[in-house]
Formats: sequence, structure tokens, C-alpha cells
Amino acid sequence: MIKHMDSFRDKHLRGICKDDYVYKYIPFKYLKAMLQSRTLRINKVLTWEDPYENFFLKSDFNTYSPFYNQNIPVATQNLIDRIYGQSWTSLEESDAMWRIYSNVKDLDFIAIRLKIKVDNLFNIVYTDDDCMATTSIGRVNYKTDKEINQWLDNIKDNTDIISDFHKYVKDCLLIKRKPFSHEEEVRIIICNGTSGTAKDFLEFDIKDLSVFEEFVIEPRLEQDCVELITQRIEKLGIDRSKIRKSKLYDFQPTKLTI
Repeated sequence: MIKHMDSFRDKHLRGICKDDYVYKYIPFKYLKAMLQSRTLRINKVLTWEDPYENFFLKSDFNTYSPFYNQNIPVATQNLIDRIYGQSWTSLEESDAMWRIYSNVKDLDFIAIRLKIKVDNLFNIVYTDDDCMATTSIGRVNYKTDKEINQWLDNIKDNTDIISDFHKYVKDCLLIKRKPFSHEEEVRIIICNGTSGTAKDFLEFDIKDLSVFEEFVIEPRLEQDCVELITQRIEKLGIDRSKIRKSKLYDFQPTKLTI
């Protein structure tokens, strides 16, 4: 079973290794829900703010119909509605990420940074072979608008797009525009089948909370608030030794003799 999972993992890790670490800056409110339910919730990609997400499936597809003797549009909304994703990052420390994901004025939305090995994250979303056929964890490639248009132009030159369709879908979901490159994003991407009703989100059991190696608290907080959050995380089943405040803003002046 282990060798079997290894082969699936190696096939579905893209631009990242199983022993790499990834991080997630998550507001305390959502961390609490995750630890209480012991589930990892993965939402639809279409809920993400950037309109360029999933740009391949947002193209105007058409195909020739002998019946109508002309090209007719091909709807892709059913596919778009069944693609799920979750963002992580390879950045262990980032001022920008703290400021994007954390609100120090609201306890529920103070961010905590999780640390997990890619291999353990893979094991959470691995359920069976059918699931893994449509699941991948990959590093995002950042491209200029010109490079993205070139990528699409290369697809136009393909006389048999349908044969590589699913590959294009997966590749597209690991492409993002250059202005977002500061995120150094790593993504879980899951493309569900088109049968049945599309779920609003997917949930995966976290069988062992120890796979999360660190819970690092927002660096701008006063110590009393850090202690309060530490106690609350500890009550959710996390060992205190794994919880600490980020040292991003810790400063020790150098002693100089003049």
C-alpha cells in the first residue's frame, strides 16, 4: 500500500517534493473550526477573487456541429463548478502575508501560520485511487500577461485540444499573474467528476493533528494577547510546545563602542 501511494504521490506532486514544507496563514476563527471538526475544508476555485483563476475554462469554446453545419458554443460551467482548491505557501515568514491574512483588531481574524510537510498534506487529501486521478498538489508558476497569452496561443495551435483537455485544465490552475508572485503559492487542486450534484465544498478527515508541526501567532500582538491565543489553541488539542509568536519584528540592538 505504501509503495502504491508513493507512486500516486510522485505523479501528482508538481514542482514540489514530498519532504518540502508548506505553510498556511489562517485566521483563528477558521483554525478553530478546523481543529474542532478535524477536517480540512476545500472550497470551489470559482469563489476565489482573482477573475483570472481558471482562465482556460473561461475561454469561449466552440465545436463544429454537422447538424447545424456551423460552430456552436460549448458550455464549461459544469466543469468550473466542480473544481476545488486550497492555497498554501512555501514562505515560512512574510510581512505581506501577515498583513493580508491577519486583522490584529479582531481576535477571530488574527492569523496563525500552520506548518506541515507536503507528504502529510497529501495523505490528508488522499482517499482512493479515483480521487487521486483528479487531485494534485503543485507550486504555482507566475507569468506575465504576454506569457499567459502565448500559453493560450500554443493551445490554439493544437489540432486535437480535446485529447489534452484535462492536462490544460490542471496546468492552468497552477498559473497565476506576476503581480501575485509575492505569495509563492502552493495549491491543492481537485477536479471532481461531472456526475451528480456539485458540492459547495469538500471536506477531508484529519486523522492526526500532530501532522501540523507549528502554530505561529501574528507578530504584531502584545504578549497578553499571544498568551490568550496560545491557551485557546492548546484547549483545541495542540501541544503548547508547538505554539509560539512569530519573531519577525523582534529586534535586538547591536552594542557599539564609540
